[in-house]
Amino acid sequence: MTARGPREAATITIPETSHGQLPAQIIATSGYSRPYAIHSDEECERLELQARLANIQEHLRHLPVSPNDRVLDVGCGSGSMSRLIARSFPRVEVVGVDLREQYLDFASGRARAEGIQNLTFRPADVFALPFADASFDIVWTKYLLQWLKEPKRALTELKRVTRPGGFVVSCDFAGFAIEHFPVASEFDQQVRHVMAALVDCDIGRKVAPFMISLGFRDVRVDIEADRIFTVVGSIDAERRWNWEKQFQAARPHLIQIVGSEAGADRFVASVLTNYDDPTTCSFTALHFTRGYVS
Repeated sequence: MTARGPREAATITIPETSHGQLPAQIIATSGYSRPYAIHSDEECERLELQARLANIQEHLRHLPVSPNDRVLDVGCGSGSMSRLIARSFPRVEVVGVDLREQYLDFASGRARAEGIQNLTFRPADVFALPFADASFDIVWTKYLLQWLKEPKRALTELKRVTRPGGFVVSCDFAGFAIEHFPVASEFDQQVRHVMAALVDCDIGRKVAPFMISLGFRDVRVDIEADRIFTVVGSIDAERRWNWEKQFQAARPHLIQIVGSEAGADRFVASVLTNYDDPTTCSFTALHFTRGYVS
């Protein structure tokens, strides 16, 4: 890639309201998204554990970063990947964006504690990013598109802020929490129904066709097992805790989907029992889709 000074690209500032909330421009796009059903006050700590379980250091091989690049991490959550990129490429400027101020405060605090100087965080909506066209060399996102009703619209926005010669890299799962073997027919039907009501379980298979239709060039996909949600035999304690925290946070949504508190509790128990079973295997694929912006 052509080298660029770390502050060359212009940005547009979106002011906060007097109460520190996101402005109406961002709130207006909320209809394009599903509820982030797993939010809780412990979400950032959970995301940090999840990043460790995923061994995100290996994700760096999917990012064609060059010195002096500007990198955007969209839907950065606790900031684990933003911090990793900034530490790994000290001459690169990294910006992490997320909707929730709580997550951004956590991410900023971790970055300060680690002494990272080439990283900033700011509130933003993937459908209305507060940056000028062609602001970044690399745009990265992981586990974001499954929460969107209109992921193709989001990819259009990611492409807009990527400079010609740059890349958008989206990391998404396929078959999320719905591929189990052996599996009882009733459980298989229920888990597919419930999980599809929460997220797009197969978004990873859709990103490459979306990119092609949007005019990205040289679209490529690397597929591997998702280390967090692929479980062979009995689930370990940390991955089980990860599931428990997500189910606890999503309980109001599960009740609405299943129709009762008792039904939601039975569903969670059946999923955890399936993961605890030493004779059962569960598979989720992880798709790293990269598109070149010309």
